[in-house]
Amino acid sequence: MKTIVFEDDLVDRLGPLTAARPACDLTIGCSTLSDLLGHFGPVRRVLRPHLARYLEAIDGSRVAVWGGSSLIPPSQPPVSSHGAVLLLVNARVVPSRENLIALRSLVEAGHRTIVREGTSIAAAIVHVSADGSGADQAVVDAVLADAAAATDAIMSLLLPEADATLEMLSQPHEIIGAHERAIVGTLAVQIDSKRFREVRPGLFAAAGAIIAEQVVVRQGPVVVEADAEIGPFVCLDGPIWIGSRARINPHAWLRAATCIGTDCRVGGEVEATVMEPFSNKPHDGFLGHSHIGSWVNLAAGTSTGNLKTTYGPVRLHEPAADGGRTTVHTGRQFLGALVGDFAKTTIHTSLPCGARIGIAATVSNPVPERVPAFTNMTVAGGEGTTAEQATIILERMMARRGLELLEADREFMRMLAALSTGP
Repeated sequence: MKTIVFEDDLVDRLGPLTAARPACDLTIGCSTLSDLLGHFGPVRRVLRPHLARYLEAIDGSRVAVWGGSSLIPPSQPPVSSHGAVLLLVNARVVPSRENLIALRSLVEAGHRTIVREGTSIAAAIVHVSADGSGADQAVVDAVLADAAAATDAIMSLLLPEADATLEMLSQPHEIIGAHERAIVGTLAVQIDSKRFREVRPGLFAAAGAIIAEQVVVRQGPVVVEADAEIGPFVCLDGPIWIGSRARINPHAWLRAATCIGTDCRVGGEVEATVMEPFSNKPHDGFLGHSHIGSWVNLAAGTSTGNLKTTYGPVRLHEPAADGGRTTVHTGRQFLGALVGDFAKTTIHTSLPCGARIGIAATVSNPVPERVPAFTNMTVAGGEGTTAEQATIILERMMARRGLELLEADREFMRMLAALSTGP
């Protein structure tokens, strides 16, 4: 069975974390939606234009710059002469075990149906015919041609509504709560895959993982992917996931709901945080209830605030159309920073509660609540980082991971810089 995951017109509301990556390639729990949907078969991503162009340019030659697959599955005809079931999923659906179970129930039933969350389409089951005819096939073709048209196209089928609920993301801060709720279930999926051996009570490791004898696991589960390395005197309080080739430096403390991506370098104290692939926090400093994009470097002593001095819920502020600002009540007592891909901090940087750091920004104290993409706070006069400067930094970082910068990456950075400044 084939699956199409599509980005609707609300995906940009998720802020800096999805500015340079598909929403379906955002790590929540210890999985992405793209990976989770892979349980059903080939997954076709229908994305915003700049992301689609980048994947077309890089097609399978290397992992995407955000760490996800760059393969674009070919459009294959249904294997059955009688047609086939096709699953359509909104990219803002949370990749949780509960959502996987709900989607599997829809697939197994096989009925044409739709799942709605408010005014959004969360998922739909449609039937495509072997000869490419029929109303459902026309809608599938429209979705593949234009992600922005997906919602209207699917709605035009007037499908019966399923008795199902799928958790979706609509605001940036919701990513933290969704991750906290999803990590135990997604770790269970990993453990059930039989790829891991329980080397100590609560500690599950894949082949090639290197774990020092002095590592302390005070609470499980802790799942360690192949070729990851955990140094001596590291304290682990699960649930925790450590990605392949990640390195946890000696004396680090990883606390509950922490997810360290592929090829990351981590030291100090980390709690309830996702670090996407290829990012660095190798030195001391506290990182809590945060989400860190790919190719981010948090310099020595960088720490996040995650609790207000009043102990009250964190409020976020966004610019309003009238020139003022609107207040977003997160309802969360603990909320750290949301840091976009390619961002950097200087030493001893303090990130306030609820900070949103744009892609390719360089920040230093004092850090405001919102930092636009390609901002450079280390340069007087407000000059920003150019696409070329960001690309040079990325190329140097990639060389340290044994990866080659491609022309597609260079053009992608130009597209991101152009989008950050607007028309």
